[in-house]
Amino acid sequence: MCAFCSADAVEKGGEHIWDDWINKELPEGTYRARKQLSLDSPPIEYDAHILNEKLPTVCSTCNSTWMGDLTAKTKLLFMRAILHGEPFTLNLRDAALLAAFAFMKAVVTDHAIDAEGHGPFFSRAARERFKSSLEVPPTVKIWLASFQGRARMSTKNHFGVFNPVDNIDEPSPLNGHEFCSHTYVVGNLCLQLLGVRWKDIRNSGKPLLSLNPDAFWEPAATLFWPYPGIVSWPPPKYLGDNIVQAFIYRFKTSVIIRMGRIGNDWYFLT
Repeated sequence: MCAFCSADAVEKGGEHIWDDWINKELPEGTYRARKQLSLDSPPIEYDAHILNEKLPTVCSTCNSTWMGDLTAKTKLLFMRAILHGEPFTLNLRDAALLAAFAFMKAVVTDHAIDAEGHGPFFSRAARERFKSSLEVPPTVKIWLASFQGRARMSTKNHFGVFNPVDNIDEPSPLNGHEFCSHTYVVGNLCLQLLGVRWKDIRNSGKPLLSLNPDAFWEPAATLFWPYPGIVSWPPPKYLGDNIVQAFIYRFKTSVIIRMGRIGNDWYFLT
């Protein structure tokens, strides 16, 4: 079934992880790609000519209508930042657009890598509401960061679900909560989404708490959703090849990873 409606998802093809317009901007030639499908699996390296990773998790109608429109608008506003690191400032409208783009990519990835059969993290109602209104659920936070790696074009797509540590002797206010984290890197732009829900649906309707990242990351990552006011990018510090992996897992300092499956991790080297 489509991640956003009741239609059948396509059997082949689907939503690009990294949008096809990027291929038109990259220099022609052969690239060395590295792909890692899980935390425990070794990286697979091979030659590639284009970014063509697709996830068959949506229907053709969603993919070719509102999802295509959202992608086109995101390209128009953020292409120069993605490709060249050009600074930008987010007003409320632009922040809402970028948040919708980040949430769309998170949902598509979640559906594709359901390694343990946990089911979609976000409810069917939330995903269908997003389809019709581009309304990001209120249980979601999203950060902006800047990535500068050794490659001409780097892309990362990591999704994980994790639980707080349950300590019988010292009960935590986060007990019963479940979180997801999605980190999406395309060129110089890095988006990181954090979502929360109750593990037991019988608790639905009760207030939820969230996680706050360590202050160490404040110079490198800026919360832009929910919208806090004018946000400028890039932050003072950038993420490099030696630190980005720690950034991806920055919320698990006091939590246990329950699901180890992640998305794709590509490095395109000219």
